[in-house]
Amino acid sequence: MKQHVRFALGLAVIAAVAACNKQNDAPPPPAGPYQNGVYVINEGWFGTQTGSVWFYAYGADTLQPWAYHTVNPGKQLGGVMNTLQYASIHDNKLYLVIKAGGPLVVTDAHTLVETGRVERAADGKAITFTGVDATRGLIGAEDGIYPVNLAGLSVGSKLPGIGSPTGNMLKAGNYIFAHNRDSGMLVLNAATYAVAGKPYKATIGFVQGRDGRVYGAKDSLLISAHPATLALDTVKLPFAVVSPFGAWRSVSMTASKAHNHVFIVQPGKGWSYGTKLYRYVIGNPNSLAQPFITLPEGQYFYGSGVNYDHHKDELVITTINGSFTGDENRVLFYDAQTAVLKKTIRYKGWYFPAMTVVQP
Repeated sequence: MKQHVRFALGLAVIAAVAACNKQNDAPPPPAGPYQNGVYVINEGWFGTQTGSVWFYAYGADTLQPWAYHTVNPGKQLGGVMNTLQYASIHDNKLYLVIKAGGPLVVTDAHTLVETGRVERAADGKAITFTGVDATRGLIGAEDGIYPVNLAGLSVGSKLPGIGSPTGNMLKAGNYIFAHNRDSGMLVLNAATYAVAGKPYKATIGFVQGRDGRVYGAKDSLLISAHPATLALDTVKLPFAVVSPFGAWRSVSMTASKAHNHVFIVQPGKGWSYGTKLYRYVIGNPNSLAQPFITLPEGQYFYGSGVNYDHHKDELVITTINGSFTGDENRVLFYDAQTAVLKKTIRYKGWYFPAMTVVQP
């Protein structure tokens, strides 16, 4: 009997060693000075100063300013009449979308070295970018959706039948969920780009929860769609969301990858910016009874406003010091479970933080 036990234990040890060796044989992640931290994407001061990419390195007490410009001397992220409004990482590349006639700029996600660009992407109407697979991506634009060949970095002709502004997009399973001004939630077949459905007239969207469902909101309803069947589920919000189109900005929502939590910013009144963030614990409508975070006095969400950092289980929040405008920018780091404010980094100037980008 003891021999059988020793034999079994021996097999277990061998299996553990083999698994460890397999992990050790795996190639290390690409190295670079911007690998461990969070990008801060600034719009820029319209008419005066271009947009910029800053960087927060984990453990630091400040931001590295003008990181893209430092790495790529002599290159610009559009002109002063363009706005750097959106960025995302796909296959170790950082895609920067400059609105109002600007280029699509691509850099290495870990070094920020520019690897390519398309001037006046989508006829100068580009708003967002999402990766589909190793060779394909999509641009959301002021007049629809454009396919992108990632291998040669070229933008194709606009997809037929989609004619209104399209903002945030995400791929979930065999579908791409796109936020379209006229259709709301516009669902595309990821292989063919054919329209597969229009489940509801979303006001804002979209993020994917840990449960796999795709979350957006219509007026005062938080609505999720099943990623395969497109079946909907709803929960009442204590406020109404507002459309991002016009002076477009990225969706003011994020979702945890570690817990069944979806976070959403309550907008301010009129055109002003809000001060409260709600957390929906999936399946528990009572979790929306009160704000999860109320910003420190004198601060207001700006741009997308909130992002979830799965490396730290933190919420990364961007604010300014005015309900309509402001020249004091802050990046706040909150514990995503306790809502405790862990760190505040302030930088002064008319930068207008559009969003943050976390490494995958």
